[in-house]
Amino acid sequence: MLKKMSDSRRIAIVIAIFVVLLGIGTFGDLAISNAVMSQNSYIATFLQNYACFPVGVVIMMSGEIIIHFAVRSSQPMIAKVLIAVSGVGLSFYGIWYYLKFAIQYTLSSIQNVEHGRPIGQANNDGGVNPTLPTIINIMICFVVFAVATLIIQKWLRHKTAEEFDRLMRVAILGIAVAFVYLMCVEEIKILWGRVRPYELNAIQDNFTPWYKMNGPTGHKSFPSGHSCESMFAIFFPLYASSKNTKLRKKLLVFGVTWGAITAISRVLLGCHFFSDATMGAFIIVFLVFVGTRCAQLKLVD
Repeated sequence: MLKKMSDSRRIAIVIAIFVVLLGIGTFGDLAISNAVMSQNSYIATFLQNYACFPVGVVIMMSGEIIIHFAVRSSQPMIAKVLIAVSGVGLSFYGIWYYLKFAIQYTLSSIQNVEHGRPIGQANNDGGVNPTLPTIINIMICFVVFAVATLIIQKWLRHKTAEEFDRLMRVAILGIAVAFVYLMCVEEIKILWGRVRPYELNAIQDNFTPWYKMNGPTGHKSFPSGHSCESMFAIFFPLYASSKNTKLRKKLLVFGVTWGAITAISRVLLGCHFFSDATMGAFIIVFLVFVGTRCAQLKLVD
């Protein structure tokens, strides 16, 4: 059925789903959060701590592909070195970006249990969070980087010139999508200044709908960063061979499922309203859609 469905119809279906979900959030945000919020959910806390790995993987993969480009390139040695160094920096940053938050959230969960607080309680808006010494964080990231580089570079060595050229476009697109996300979403959060469900006061009169821009208030509920970063998993099919349609479909299903489950978990944990999670997920869907069209790439052929 998917093969017979035109691109226009697929796009229309995705837009319709987005409109319906955002409509549900528009009229039901507060009621939904009041009904389902629980900061004691272990599953939702697990996803809060670890679900954002896709954005780190996309950034890391872009760096690794650039490193391999330097190895294959016939450019002057100084150019190859500079390209390789930029690739190393990008790959390491992708790992650092994910692990620093995963470590913070993990330590926060441990402290919550030790002090009798709800396990999912966390400061999501830039307050003081527990973390390991910087040198320990760097050492952990370096070990992960070394292992990942060995595995990925071995995988890339078996790619034909044609396939590697496609992967270079994927790498550049990954950088572009991640850059737009990192630059824009935080600014939107600040401009909207929306309180999170767990920040509502006793009478909940500080609740605002998603379409109201409150300006900087110190609150950053809209849109959901976790929903954005987990939905980056829909980018994964681009790393599979264009000839392996079956694997690409499986990766796409995984990406959509992972992003959706994480988005739901943010609502359950009281970190976001339904519309926050919906908008976060669809921001990445939109960026990947536009990016793949501009780069002449397809998630599934």
